[in-house]
Amino acid sequence: MNKTAKTVSAAALAALSATFALGAETQAGAPQAAGPSMFLVGVAKAKTVDYTAVRTFSGRVLSPDTVAIVPQVAGTVVEVGFAEGATVAEGDLLYKIDPVKYEAAVAAAKAQVAQASATAEYARKSFDRAKALFDKKVASADDLDSASSASAAADAALAAAQASLVTAEDNLAHCTIAAPVSGKIGLNSATVGNYVSTASGPLATIVKQDPVRVAFAPGAREYASAFGGEKGLRELFDVRVRLSDGTLRDEPGEIEFVGNEANAATDTMPVFVRFPNPGGLLVPGTTVKVEVKARKAESLVALPLGSVIHSGGEAFVWMVGENGMPVRRDVETGPATSTYETIASGLEAGEDVVVAGTHKIMPGVPVVAVRAD
Repeated sequence: MNKTAKTVSAAALAALSATFALGAETQAGAPQAAGPSMFLVGVAKAKTVDYTAVRTFSGRVLSPDTVAIVPQVAGTVVEVGFAEGATVAEGDLLYKIDPVKYEAAVAAAKAQVAQASATAEYARKSFDRAKALFDKKVASADDLDSASSASAAADAALAAAQASLVTAEDNLAHCTIAAPVSGKIGLNSATVGNYVSTASGPLATIVKQDPVRVAFAPGAREYASAFGGEKGLRELFDVRVRLSDGTLRDEPGEIEFVGNEANAATDTMPVFVRFPNPGGLLVPGTTVKVEVKARKAESLVALPLGSVIHSGGEAFVWMVGENGMPVRRDVETGPATSTYETIASGLEAGEDVVVAGTHKIMPGVPVVAVRAD
């Protein structure tokens, strides 16, 4: 808060306390014989403060990439290329499955391709001869059709053999399991010697930890009115996280995206923010506090705490009118801090408001106003 927006000063409060102790008759201009219905109150001008809105939400740390390592072929694990809990890079060897039978399957498939290729070549030449004889009216149409059919069948057999070779080579390639993403790998459930298959389930899980994603969910109404939707959230606010030990990370995150629908059960909008995480302190699965702070402060009318009376869902302040009569002014309050409460509407800066002794005011009973600013 700047100097123009200070609350009641210590000196003014001390003077006000002395006034209460001495009585109304000691005040310059105050009635010398105040009756029991006269009460002293402190008044001060409503000030303005530069207020930066900060809203706090509960968030959860997520990994943008979590990959379960599942074997694509069956066999015995002959090599494990990582230590549990280590950070692996994309392409690092994780597992090697015994490749012997898969190498043999590739060799057999290649032999089938060679055989089918030779058969297809012979069938094409037979068709060429049959066509030449047919053109010379030596061979019948049936002979030509038979040669054509045999050639087409041979070509189809060759294509099938080539497809079998692709499958065999793919199975052989899957005997070597490499890390599909970079991240921290967890528990190994298949040490050397274990037989694994596609039914074995995940052998290990890799969780990407830098960067991470933090998800939080403001209410749909707050998302629209306070943030101005996704565009306002991106352009007008910074999003930071506070760790479980209370440490606030300095670097703001980057909003990745906002969910495409609200949560019907909670009427909230999911927001996902990406944060760098070089030290690994943001652990996927943990909860954090998310602070959304406006990039630009706004000027608001402010009063010291206790100046605004809240009753029955309404808020109002007391002002001093003619002949010392208290006048109620209804207001709409804004955000509050530990030292002041802001006024959204109903009061302008510079207007005199009762800031001390509000508990003594009774409607219809005049008061004596003492400057407290």
